[in-house]
Amino acid sequence: MKLHHSETVTAPRDQVWEAFMDLKRVGSCFPGAAVTEVDGNDFVGNVRAKIGFLGVTFKGTGTLTDADQSADVWHARIASTGSESHGLGKADIIIDLHLHELPGTSAKAAPLTRMDLTTELAVHGLPTRLGNGLAQRISGPLVSRFLRCMAS
Repeated sequence: MKLHHSETVTAPRDQVWEAFMDLKRVGSCFPGAAVTEVDGNDFVGNVRAKIGFLGVTFKGTGTLTDADQSADVWHARIASTGSESHGLGKADIIIDLHLHELPGTSAKAAPLTRMDLTTELAVHGLPTRLGNGLAQRISGPLVSRFLRCMAS
């Protein structure tokens, strides 16, 4: 499943970039997630989610695989994989973030950054049967909250 979200925030692009490079912060900004260990570009963490009536916890690992500020649009990618703590479910996630610096409306205007987030999500096991469509419906508000947190 591929999900696309976009949010424009009142924050300089370099501030948003720094936040995304802080993997512990990335974990703390996503609802239900926590990064418990960081070693360079690698991390360990968990995500608690409610899929339909079922509460699940995934534990896993991830890596910041790409961080490119050389173009007009900055790009970062995080790839992670996890397994359900008390079940057979498995999830693989690739997050691509593109940061666009937007022109202000005046010289005194606060800087604006558009954050485009693409998430490729593959969930296997019981959670898939219970809520694949539900994940699409509830992801919008969660991702908006995540993006605003990353910009604050």
